[in-house]
Amino acid sequence: MADPLPAIFFGHGNPMNAVLSNKYTEGWRRIGARTAKPRAILSISAHWFVPETGVTISTAP
Repeated sequence: MADPLPAIFFGHGNPMNAVLSNKYTEGWRRIGARTAKPRAILSISAHWFVPETGVTISTAP
């Protein structure tokens, strides 16, 4: 059995971090380089408002 991967919290912070190169993005880049490629990713967001609990899935987001 493969070693389990770490659980990592990615807080988005400033949306510009998706396009900028800075200490924040360089830190995440280093973590990505040291971590094995996952077979799946679980993403949970509080930025989706519906009147009940919902689950969505996408194989190619």
